[in-house]
Amino acid sequence: MCFPRKVSRISIFILLPMLLTSTMRITPNASTSSVKKDFFVGVWLGMYSDYWPSEKTEWLRKVDESFMSLREAGVDAIYFLAKDPWGYVYYESKYAPLSEKYSWDPLREVVAKAREHGLQIYPYVNALAEGESQPNFYLKEHPELAVSPANGENGWVDPSSEEYVDRLLSIIEEIVSNYDVDGVQLDRIRMPSPVIRAKASEKLYMETTGLSPGSDEKKWQEFVKSQVSKVVQKVCEKVKSIDRGLKFSAAVFPSPSNAAVNQLQDWRKWVEEGWVDYVCTMAYAQGFYVFKSYVDEEKMACEPEKLYVGIGAWQLSPSELKKQIKYVAVDSGLPGVLLFNADSLLSNRELLNAVREAKDGKFEEDSSFFTNLFSTASVIILFCATLSLFYQLRKKPGKNVSQKKAY
Repeated sequence: MCFPRKVSRISIFILLPMLLTSTMRITPNASTSSVKKDFFVGVWLGMYSDYWPSEKTEWLRKVDESFMSLREAGVDAIYFLAKDPWGYVYYESKYAPLSEKYSWDPLREVVAKAREHGLQIYPYVNALAEGESQPNFYLKEHPELAVSPANGENGWVDPSSEEYVDRLLSIIEEIVSNYDVDGVQLDRIRMPSPVIRAKASEKLYMETTGLSPGSDEKKWQEFVKSQVSKVVQKVCEKVKSIDRGLKFSAAVFPSPSNAAVNQLQDWRKWVEEGWVDYVCTMAYAQGFYVFKSYVDEEKMACEPEKLYVGIGAWQLSPSELKKQIKYVAVDSGLPGVLLFNADSLLSNRELLNAVREAKDGKFEEDSSFFTNLFSTASVIILFCATLSLFYQLRKKPGKNVSQKKAY
């Protein structure tokens, strides 16, 4: 069967894009990248949610199953919430009340199960938050220790309060002295906003500078920032005085420049002074390029071996999680990541599998810009050619009258 020459020419435009697009994979290709054998994966774990049973036998079973799943997924360490931002603790303490959810010592059981499954264990303590959004029981008893921030979050403690800092040091000491842990981490070691008023800090500021806080807001903020840093220094000295082999870290905001201004959290200085063994940046971002910008800035501010990147796994798809891990492990050559949080991973088997694949160096390779561009162009050509063919086939035959141009 013969077709008109015009139709044959059009068919070329149809077949060519079809052939081209059939040889291309628009979806990502699987690839294997080199991930160092000692690349570290930790997870933050808080046992305050309904995911964790309140009955001890069932709770122990859940812990055992969860730690087994996490270890099989390539997780190396548990960062266990020992003191929450509302002021409750998850171990037997002389200084703070046990969470009402428990009638036993969760930390002791968690340490035992972690060792059983070959997991490292790092309790983390919310340092300067006592209620966070509003004062908790402790600050209601000691209102003079609270800060008054511009954003209205009144559940934070003045870093210049010797009474509170001594209490914090006692909490740290009883954790690292009474439990078989690998180290300890501070969370919420910052201020809720750059503009605050705090009695102890104001008194000390006026004694040391002769100025009132309102006379020079920038100097005042620098002073409060330095007081936050002194808390870090004191905790470091306490931990190392008990056991120099213990690792001390801090969970910090992702951008060091923004953190220093907006949270009065000068973690770049903490690293430079050796007051922390490493920082865990909370680089939580759904968009890859926002995440990448965080990591790129952090790499410029910190020695690579002291930078661990926190990833918000709860808000990512498995492919997005792997892409972020790849950028840390392969593209940036950093030592590890911390994932927030364990509940999200344990509730989503696909996320756990993504962690295992990332640890094994199995990533998805994005198609190149030009491949994607060419594939898109081919589809457009195919669509236009199809419309043209449809029009030609429907066109009624008529006389082919040749007209010469008149000169």
